[in-house]
Amino acid sequence: MDLLTLQGQIKRDPDGYADEFRQQYRHYKACLEIFKLKPTGDSKEFAELVSFIAQVAACYPRWVIGFAAEISGLLEEQAEVLDPALRLSLVRALILMRNKGALSALEILPTLFRLFRCHDKTLKQLLFRHIIADIKSANRKHQDNKLNRGVQAFLYGLLQADEEAAALRALAVLTELHRRNVWRDARTVNVIATAAQHPSSRVMLASLKFFLGQDDAAEAGSDDEGDGPPSAARHSAAQS
Repeated sequence: MDLLTLQGQIKRDPDGYADEFRQQYRHYKACLEIFKLKPTGDSKEFAELVSFIAQVAACYPRWVIGFAAEISGLLEEQAEVLDPALRLSLVRALILMRNKGALSALEILPTLFRLFRCHDKTLKQLLFRHIIADIKSANRKHQDNKLNRGVQAFLYGLLQADEEAAALRALAVLTELHRRNVWRDARTVNVIATAAQHPSSRVMLASLKFFLGQDDAAEAGSDDEGDGPPSAARHSAAQS
């Protein structure tokens, strides 16, 4: 039975296919150890196993404790040498688990922000769009003040660091959420204002442009690959 078929069977009858799941989970564990030693190896089978487990993890929550932490750890330790397709699969697995409520935003945000260091335009677009959509979704019906305070504190910490790339990304997220009317509070504006004193001229300029009303603040979070949110998308988002 292939993994896609097994995935469907598990969702219909988790108890009836528990042994098959355990077998595949043991296989995943063995592949994980191999990738820790040789992260540049053939990745297709491992990527399929990770995607499969992320899809059905909610059916066996006690058996997959530590799964997300293992994927996050592999990404943080080996992201720059992993095959780009595998790296995307691992990130999508974490995002899927977050969307299903198996992970909190603050559990995966540090990993996602570290991945912005990778020279991978597709990956960076996925990360940025997920972060914005995730926070917007959490605040759709009512303000999730606990989440907002936690994420804002995390972003503020990035803006206080000297690392330019992380600060630019944090600022891009803050300005985009403000523009989308998700975070319109004084705290957000004050955090953006602190970036005007950042040692990086690019971060400082991005902050100043926000207060001047220029609509390219989120672009400051992109690097030379042009991986920030497209201008048209930003303009559309500002109208929504």
